[in-house]
Amino acid sequence: MSRGFLPGLAALVLFAPGLAACGPKKAPVVVEAPVPPPDPEAWRATQPAPGAEKPWSAPVASRFELKNGIPVYLVEQGDLPLVSVQLVLGVGREANPVGKAGLLSLTASMLDEGTKTRDGATIAADAAKLGAELGIQAGDENVVVSLDALTGPTFAPSLDLLADVVLRPAFDKKVFARVKSDVVAGILAAKSEPNEVARRLFGEQLWGASHPYGLASIGTEKSVESLKVADATRAYADQFHAGNATFVVAGKIDEATLKAELEARFGTWKAGKGTRAAVAPPPPAPNTRIVFQEQPGAVQSVLRVGSLAPARNAPDYWKAQLATTLFGGMFGSRLNMALREEKGWSYGAFAGIGDSRDYGVFQARTSVQADKTAESVQVIFDELNAQAARAPTAAEMKLTADSLVKSLPGNFETSGSTARAFIQVPRFGLPADAWRSYGANVAGVDAAAVADASRALLGSGKLLVVVVGPRTIEVDVEGGGKKTVDVVAGLKALGQEFVEVK
Repeated sequence: MSRGFLPGLAALVLFAPGLAACGPKKAPVVVEAPVPPPDPEAWRATQPAPGAEKPWSAPVASRFELKNGIPVYLVEQGDLPLVSVQLVLGVGREANPVGKAGLLSLTASMLDEGTKTRDGATIAADAAKLGAELGIQAGDENVVVSLDALTGPTFAPSLDLLADVVLRPAFDKKVFARVKSDVVAGILAAKSEPNEVARRLFGEQLWGASHPYGLASIGTEKSVESLKVADATRAYADQFHAGNATFVVAGKIDEATLKAELEARFGTWKAGKGTRAAVAPPPPAPNTRIVFQEQPGAVQSVLRVGSLAPARNAPDYWKAQLATTLFGGMFGSRLNMALREEKGWSYGAFAGIGDSRDYGVFQARTSVQADKTAESVQVIFDELNAQAARAPTAAEMKLTADSLVKSLPGNFETSGSTARAFIQVPRFGLPADAWRSYGANVAGVDAAAVADASRALLGSGKLLVVVVGPRTIEVDVEGGGKKTVDVVAGLKALGQEFVEVK
């Protein structure tokens, strides 16, 4: 045997299974795998069960009047020494003279720009020293002057500041010119914001350009430019008076204290002759109409679809509220599930009723990828028709009612949010316990009533569709290259009346 054979033989002995079996048998060594330590994050894999529901009841406002007739609604709430005072003037766009859109809003903006004894900077500094905050909001139907203040020794001087702003505005000409210039700049800037363009266009098309609700409360560039300081002083004298005023107050303050403090500052404020003007209904819509306005360079199209709806204090309001909430008023709504979750064409789609004294407005709102504009409008039509075709299931009714009722506590977390919520009481002529009876009103609507509302509201076939976005857009094609999608052609192909606004 040659030497060269020995290494091969050794390898055979060591590694050949057959040869190895010739030796004495040994029990196999079993090595157990180490047990990993418990995962401290494992609990995250199991969704916790919901806790027991805690009973909750919405607050109720008490009501009294000052000697000059100004109504006061008070919600005593909270343990912190905070109080929110909302002075509501029940006038809005309908009070603007023809050709002077934006006048009430501009007049309101002048209140904290200077009084007979303080300029705007002093007003802001005095509020800061008192730990108070003043705010003015001119909405579509109200002007609200708000004061968030501390109770205790600083409350009286904080109310002095509120009274000075409301009762003794200066209307300085130079300040007026500056404020007016700022408003015009804001209107011009909004033209580059597609959502703002769509909001204005929807109002114009629903109500008509000559209707007071057809124009934004802030006005137009042309109408605001034409306003003079004399217009503002006249509007203030006509509309900013005790006869149009209501106080809504929430916080840690009792009725006796509040009444004495308000009487001392507003008790001699006199009522004027100006009252809220009647608002005519919009012209009836004969059919569904798609209105398009180009927004060059946009990569999304803004969609607004809607029609008139019941007013906040109308008998049909509650069933319409549930119908629109089911359609688009919550994350799990039909509209959001269709456009966001199923199609993936939108980050979110929502719908609801915009409350108004005389008319509600149903509106669905979303932004979609521009190349799917027409398809998205068709999805909205399909979902509207589907909901109008059948009654909601018991599960859908529960989901909708829970969404409305169980979100209510969030409206009353602070004195400011509570006061703002209760502005609805005088605004719409609701009872002082309107929020406490909210759940009962929702529970009083059954599936058949929601089906009726869906047919009347959603399946009316007389919808206004506003589209603001690009006329055409290039998109990538699978496999490489690009193609041009004609957005306007797609909208026209839907078979509805089509109008383009330049």
